[in-house]
Amino acid sequence: MFRKILIIIALLTMNVAYAGSYEDALKKNDKVFMYLYIPQCKTCKAFDNIYYNLQKQIKDYGFVRINAETAYGARLLAKYKGMYVPYIILTDSKTKKSVNVNHTCVMDEVCLIRVMKSFK
Repeated sequence: MFRKILIIIALLTMNVAYAGSYEDALKKNDKVFMYLYIPQCKTCKAFDNIYYNLQKQIKDYGFVRINAETAYGARLLAKYKGMYVPYIILTDSKTKKSVNVNHTCVMDEVCLIRVMKSFK
């Protein structure tokens, strides 16, 4: 019984992306933090903690986490020329600009916050 409750809680709190979730986030937010990942990726699993911390700290961004192994995720990864995961893209829906976060910054929460705050 306890295990079933934990599974239900985990499912309810998971940030699961569905086809169009990035576009929905752009409609709701001026700025969007898109995180493309692969479930088996150890670096992605390590980045998850940073992602959830950023989500709690930064309120002026919409956050979306997308599995790059899905058709939708693969299309986005190709569109933004992603060559690795975790892959981070910041987008401004007003200016239609986007920036791919440099891979050297991805695992550094301070660097990510700096990039997010300077993105215009």
